[in-house]
Amino acid sequence: MAVGRGLKSQLGLPLHVGEDGAFGSLNFYSTSSEDISEEAKASAELFAAHAAIALGHAQERETLNQALRSRKVIGQALGILMERYQIDEDRAFDYLVRASSHGHLKLRDIAQQLVDERNGG
Repeated sequence: MAVGRGLKSQLGLPLHVGEDGAFGSLNFYSTSSEDISEEAKASAELFAAHAAIALGHAQERETLNQALRSRKVIGQALGILMERYQIDEDRAFDYLVRASSHGHLKLRDIAQQLVDERNGG
C-alpha cells in the first residue's frame, strides 16, 4: 500500500534513553529516492539522539511530578490516620503498608482512597 502511494525508501531508528533501552522509534520516509545517503543517515541518527534526550527529560519530569503528587497524598493519609487513631507517623505508615499489601493495591492508591473518603468523595 505504501509503495502504491509513492514510498521508495524508509529509515527507522530506535530512540534510546539510558539503560532502559528503546522506548520508541523515529521513522523517515522518502518518495524521491530508493537509496538513503550516508549523510542523510548521519543526520537522522543525530536527530534521533536529540529526540531521545528530549523525550527522556520529559519522561523523567513526569515521573518526578507523579512522585510529588504521591508524596502529598500519602502525607495527607498519614495525617488522617494519626488523628483518627491517635498514633504516631511510623505506625500510620505501617498501617498503610499493611492495607496496601492485604488489598494488593499500590500504597498511593490506598492513601488516595483514604483521603477521598475523608473529603466525602
